[in-house]
Amino acid sequence: MEILLIIILAAFAGVFAILYFLLRKEIKNIAFQLNIINRSNTNSNIKLLSSVKAASGLALEINKTLDEKRKSEIEHKRMDTELRQAIANMSHDLRTPLTSIMGYIQLMEDDNLSSEEKKEYADIVKKRAESLQILISSFYDLSRLEAKEYKFELKSLNLANVLYDLIASFYKDFSNKNIEPIIDVNEKAALVIADENAVIRIFSNLLQNALKYGDKCVFISLKQDNDYVITTFTNDAPDLSEEDSKHLFERFFTVDRTRTGASTGLGLAITKQLVEQMGHNMSIELSNGMLSIIIKWKTLT
Repeated sequence: MEILLIIILAAFAGVFAILYFLLRKEIKNIAFQLNIINRSNTNSNIKLLSSVKAASGLALEINKTLDEKRKSEIEHKRMDTELRQAIANMSHDLRTPLTSIMGYIQLMEDDNLSSEEKKEYADIVKKRAESLQILISSFYDLSRLEAKEYKFELKSLNLANVLYDLIASFYKDFSNKNIEPIIDVNEKAALVIADENAVIRIFSNLLQNALKYGDKCVFISLKQDNDYVITTFTNDAPDLSEEDSKHLFERFFTVDRTRTGASTGLGLAITKQLVEQMGHNMSIELSNGMLSIIIKWKTLT
């Protein structure tokens, strides 16, 4: 009996010694592979030489950490690229009106200019300064929205009334472009919960967008759809590609890659942030050369 017990104990000791040897070997193997991965910055994961359970669990957790580290690095590079591009775009957009202002100020210093010419240049400088002020305000508003620091005063609101008032204020702009907007508004649509000033800015941005890019047709509708009010702003956009339409809500994105036009790519980005932070939904549809920006407002229930 004693001999059998000794044999069993010896067997256990042998198995323990083997497992200890294998585990120690695997730990050295893991350390060696980690050293190579960290030095070479590869996408490799830890591979085991055996199937020791304790080592397998350790390798699994290390591989999870390595995967998270790679994802974090990719996200950091993406954010760094976006930040650099945003700074470049902001610098360009600020420099354009500033250069124009400085140029006209220099022209105004010419003693040979008539009073009429000086007044004309002064008016141009004033308009450029106003556009610069609007641009800086847009940068500030977007930063507040993205940091969730924008304060809303939510209340029940009749969207039809706000929309009618704004369309009337844009009447001259439509006339100047020889566009007769097609308007289809359900005056009996339900109330929604929203900030009135934010809604005014949203609708103003969308009307300005339709005027800027629409040449022939602008369609504006407000409909009741079960528990939602749907507002749609549609304009012709024959040169807009499907790929570009997917990026219209991104800040600083403009179809004009050279940024030679007046657009900064901030208007729709701010509009989407305002809509979604009030709890509603905004989307884009492009079909047969017609661009539709659709807002799905939750009704007051």
